[in-house]
Amino acid sequence: MSDFFLHITGSGGAVSLEPRGTIDADGARELIDTVGCLRGRHMPMVAIELDGVTGLTRDAWRLLASTDLPVDVLVAGT
Repeated sequence: MSDFFLHITGSGGAVSLEPRGTIDADGARELIDTVGCLRGRHMPMVAIELDGVTGLTRDAWRLLASTDLPVDVLVAGT
């Protein structure tokens, strides 16, 4: 069982995503899907706060590396 969860705050034109815990493959998919959904709504401001990320599994890294999300920042923050 993963300790990961994704906290989402904001409304209107600005949304903040706050992943917390260790990001596993399921968590990576959730983060990717959420960012994609928000981009599809043409959100002008989507921030990803990384302070709560405590780890990143290899599977999660591979999934995130296949996107344009800043994987190197996620790894540096853990």
